[in-house]
Amino acid sequence: MKLSISIFTKFFLIFFANLLLFFRLSPILEAIILLYLSSLFFLVGNKKLATRWLLISLGCILLNQLALQFTSNFLGHLLLFFSSGLKKLLPVIIIGNFIFATTKISELFYGLKKLHLPNWIIIPISVLFRFLPTIRQDHQQIRNAMKFRGIAINQRDLLKHPLETLEYIYVPLLNNANTVANDLTAAALTRGITHPANSTSLYLISFKKIDIAIFLVTLLMFGGVIYARIQGS
Repeated sequence: MKLSISIFTKFFLIFFANLLLFFRLSPILEAIILLYLSSLFFLVGNKKLATRWLLISLGCILLNQLALQFTSNFLGHLLLFFSSGLKKLLPVIIIGNFIFATTKISELFYGLKKLHLPNWIIIPISVLFRFLPTIRQDHQQIRNAMKFRGIAINQRDLLKHPLETLEYIYVPLLNNANTVANDLTAAALTRGITHPANSTSLYLISFKKIDIAIFLVTLLMFGGVIYARIQGS
């Protein structure tokens, strides 16, 4: 069953994920929170991303626990640094991916307008939402052109020849990024993104039972984080 989640609930989730950066969590609490955030993809019917983030979360937790067993050498410290940093950022990354995968740009724009944010915040966010998919499409077109010419057929070839990868992929990609950003900004301004009048929306944004449930569960999770912090101090 595919459910629709309000944009304001998504804003609340990204706020919650960023708050977690300021707290030191126990492995069990981290696992529960990552499981909860990854399961949100199931609610919107995206089982592929839900499974992917569940596996990534599990792998990150196991990697961190493994690194704790080898802290007596440099490689162990390096692995612990990498796994701990990734595990700390994972809630923000998961929710960021959730918003990008489930939110239409018009819905996002309407939500930002309702929060009465200034245009210097709304315009970059709106452009960013269109920029990343466009850059991904350009990257795919470049890879297809390289494969057609017999250059770097697979990912292993890209790793074996890093200088050629830089020359054939990232140089044209970065060269095109500035043009894409300017075009998207002009398109957003042409559509009246800076118009002072109240905007209308084709999407009915309202709080439903699923939004209330997510709010309550998220608050419960944050309550658990605060309680663990008090108990540990």
